[in-house]
Amino acid sequence: MRVFPGPQPSTLWNSLDQLRLERPDDVALVHSTGRLTYRQLCAEAEALACGLLSHGAQPGDTISFQMPNWSETVLIALAAMRIGAICNPIITIYRAKEVSFILENARARFVFVPETYRGFQHAAMVSPLAEQAGARLVVCRGKNSDGLTFDGLLRNGYRLRNSAEWSGFDAVNPASDALYLYTSGTEGRPKGVRHSHATLLSEAGSVSSATQLSARDTLFMGSPLTHITGFMYAIVLGPFLGAKVCLQDVWEIHEAAALIDRESCAWTVGATPFLQGLLDPELALQIQSLRIFRCGGADVPPQLIRRAQERGIRAMRTYGCSEHPTISGGVGDDPAKAATTDGRVHPQNQVRIIDLDDDSHVLPPGEVGEIQTKGDELFLGYVDASLNERAFTGDGWFRTGDLGRLDSDRYITVVGRRKDIIIRKGENISAKEVEDLILDLPHVLQCAVVGVPDEERGELMVAACVLASGTKLSLGDITDHLQRAGIARQKFPERLETIAEMPMNAAGKILKSELRGRFSTTPAMKFQP
Repeated sequence: MRVFPGPQPSTLWNSLDQLRLERPDDVALVHSTGRLTYRQLCAEAEALACGLLSHGAQPGDTISFQMPNWSETVLIALAAMRIGAICNPIITIYRAKEVSFILENARARFVFVPETYRGFQHAAMVSPLAEQAGARLVVCRGKNSDGLTFDGLLRNGYRLRNSAEWSGFDAVNPASDALYLYTSGTEGRPKGVRHSHATLLSEAGSVSSATQLSARDTLFMGSPLTHITGFMYAIVLGPFLGAKVCLQDVWEIHEAAALIDRESCAWTVGATPFLQGLLDPELALQIQSLRIFRCGGADVPPQLIRRAQERGIRAMRTYGCSEHPTISGGVGDDPAKAATTDGRVHPQNQVRIIDLDDDSHVLPPGEVGEIQTKGDELFLGYVDASLNERAFTGDGWFRTGDLGRLDSDRYITVVGRRKDIIIRKGENISAKEVEDLILDLPHVLQCAVVGVPDEERGELMVAACVLASGTKLSLGDITDHLQRAGIARQKFPERLETIAEMPMNAAGKILKSELRGRFSTTPAMKFQP
């Protein structure tokens, strides 16, 4: 059933322009301080776009933003798309080390941040980083002596928009870059994923069709807008459909249920802990309007999907990544398989399973190998083009680094990862980045960071260390060291295991699978980030 509106628009603003004409007073966005109609959303986004132009922004410039789930975040992204600039979301947990790398690697021209968010001084942290990267700082809900203010930029834009000298916006090429989204890389540095207007809209059409959504369906979004999930589903898919989007700033289960109840939210997407929380029996009456939940970003227990289905929620496991956002999973899938697999591959996507020992050998249904994908919503490549050769095969398939199998009905099941990534509460964390920092400690001879199953987080981080003879190391020593290194607290290991020697294979590689098995059931020193 085709439920997304008409022919696919060439850019998101083609859809927004139509909504402004046909449904100007319909609510587009519900946020923590109010709501915006489509008329207001378009007017504010265009004013912000004009404000950026008045300060020298040009098509192809990178507009970075480390922002919460605020209305300003949506406006920043839409303003960037209006002028043909590139959105560069940065998740709010990142600190100086990660932010500095991203701003320089993405060649940011502007960077938007809150003055303060959840007690952290973002503007103070980012101000010197922006100067070093050659980017103009813009502060939201506050100010900084080195930066512009969001409100000032907006006022400036309205003046330009209403002046006689304003001649309108230039057309944007749908094939041009629209998004640089940085994801944890196995080499320890974030990788900038490039998407175009065309790949984003192809993804929106794919998901709306597979989920059988229409403009009548209200979306609840508790995932960060600076993550692929929040950006894709709230900022892109909402306006693409003409649906109302409801943002939750800080995840709190009772507030989430109240918002779902108040706005009659019909569907959402999020990591495992979101669904676990919403299925609390005490919240049953408040989430009666919720009928669809796409669940991914961490291991999803089959029983969790079955519990949701028993409550009348069409829950499904879904598979995707920043490079290829939604590969599988739809409401038309067999409910039993929705609990035990990661869903049927969407019709316009291609998936093949490759023998781990022979890249030229495509495996038959049921056998486990590396998952490789193709599709119209597949990313264009990395910002650092030197990473592309390893990411793609010679015939254009994307090497996901995930291990899985396909059955004869095209249902995919992910069983593990080639990539050394830990998925904690839906966020990808590079094990190598954390290991390299821990190895800076003078008494640490070897370090391996692994993820072990955890019901609340998806995976819990364990640091296994071999120490120099006669020395000691505490979890507090590690957390203090990582804090000084300037990385996000969410990357701090929650357990420390000191071991006499690392398990190694004949080639001298640490056997992380053995460490995972050993520590999956063994409690040790713990840290709660």
